[in-house]
Amino acid sequence: MDYDSIAKAGSMLGSGAVIVIDDSRCMVKSLQRLSYFYMHESCGQCTPCREGTGWLSRVVDRIEQGHGRPADLDLLDSVAEDIQGRTICALGDAAAMPVRAMIKHFRHEFEYHVEHKTCMVPAYV
Repeated sequence: MDYDSIAKAGSMLGSGAVIVIDDSRCMVKSLQRLSYFYMHESCGQCTPCREGTGWLSRVVDRIEQGHGRPADLDLLDSVAEDIQGRTICALGDAAAMPVRAMIKHFRHEFEYHVEHKTCMVPAYV
């Protein structure tokens, strides 16, 4: 498992962390936890990370709480794109990459969540 092999498979290794999630997990809830983590860990030194991680976390929270709007998915992708490659350290990229990947690969779950105000997968522990 190396960066090039993972990229050829259509994924990313990012900061070297590997997260394995099975299909019983809500991707919106998973992204909510990740986004909160990166917002909390941001040192606040650079604006894209300081402001962007907060935006990401709040928008994903809004979707998870059943108040999401269809435009939120494009907003998440846009904010993540504005963070990626524009921060002093790798935390900004690490915060942006999961957002972009989840919107790309699990958009249908986010759309379902926005439309039905609940998770697409059955209740989980």
